[in-house]
Amino acid sequence: MPSNNQPLILEHRVAKHANAVLHVRETSLQLSDDQREVILSRYIEHYSHDGVQWVERSHRVSVSDMLNWLIAHGEPQTQVQGNDASRTD
Repeated sequence: MPSNNQPLILEHRVAKHANAVLHVRETSLQLSDDQREVILSRYIEHYSHDGVQWVERSHRVSVSDMLNWLIAHGEPQTQVQGNDASRTD
């Protein structure tokens, strides 16, 4: 089954230098087709008079491993909401 989820573009940069060199850089985040892994992709293109060079790197981690890491290493933020029944206005 093909993936219908579009990648979330985290960064997209285009830089043109005076010597007519062009750099394109994109970083995106996407779920795998089975939605069990998160994929971070980094794509770089380099255009010059000598031609085009490009590199794409992908890093995968299971969603459960990522959530466990976030719980273990993330900074917890607690919000308390209460219903004060004894209050009269």
